[in-house]
Amino acid sequence: MVSPSDWIFIICTLILAIIALFGPYINEIWKRKKFAPKLRIAFQKEYPYVAEPAGDNLYSICFGVKNEGNSKANNCEVIMEEFYFKNKEGDLIENTKSFPAKLAWAGNTNYYYSPIDILPKADKFIHIFYIGISNETEYQDKLFFFPKMERIVPFSGTGIKVPFNYIKIKLVIYSENAKKYEQYIEIKSPGIKRDNKEQILQEMKITLS
Repeated sequence: MVSPSDWIFIICTLILAIIALFGPYINEIWKRKKFAPKLRIAFQKEYPYVAEPAGDNLYSICFGVKNEGNSKANNCEVIMEEFYFKNKEGDLIENTKSFPAKLAWAGNTNYYYSPIDILPKADKFIHIFYIGISNETEYQDKLFFFPKMERIVPFSGTGIKVPFNYIKIKLVIYSENAKKYEQYIEIKSPGIKRDNKEQILQEMKITLS
């Protein structure tokens, strides 16, 4: 008959064997989770998210890609996978002809559209769009949205230009070693040219959902 002390010995031996067998595996999973890169998208109505570019456009709008994790995120790129806008009749239209499209990293032309690494607790900026004014008589004094992108899908024609009143986009961050991150963004504006450029920014509403 097995005594209580023998049972204790057997159970302790089994526990130690399980720890020895699975301990390194569990520890590796814990380390990967603790130190994994964690990507997020952010926006604020201030520089460097908002800038005044050279040329005729009023504003250049960027979004921040933040690495909130504890290790470097390798080969990151941001794709605009979905693009919706409202036409002048107020109908919601999805543009499937020229999307998905790769977005440009702002601030350094050496890696403009190429994947980049993002250090832990650091951020980089992607150039999303320009706010500009159309020269067409039909749309005089109306604002327009010009995405800054490199098309992935086949497309014939010139750049995209849509009225700047309501836009909804889906951005996806891809990385070699970080979890894919998806973000929907709604952008609303009266779409009217103002004598005071600051008023255009004040009227622009951006919601991350």
